Amino acid sequence: MTGWRNWALTFAVLLGVCGVALFAAGGGPILLIFAAIALVTALFEPIYGQLVGRPPMGGEWRPTDEKFVDPESGQLVTVWYDPKTGERRYVGESRDRP
Repeated sequence: MTGWRNWALTFAVLLGVCGVALFAAGGGPILLIFAAIALVTALFEPIYGQLVGRPPMGGEWRPTDEKFVDPESGQLVTVWYDPKTGERRYVGESRDRP
């Protein structure tokens, strides 16, 4: 894990520790709830939009005009779309490919 995920996990843990202390002192569980939300977000966000190394096989996949540079890897990414299912995939372009 890199970048913002490390920061978000650290923040979630600190928020959780403060939430436990506040709850033990008789306060409400609001910080624990926020800590849980931050933790779940930091852990599961990488699953969505994960880069794949090549265009998907099967289906009616087509490359779109959407291209961007992935901020974590610095790699050029092309968005592929399957009009049949509406699914989108993010395909990393290798630097040596024309």
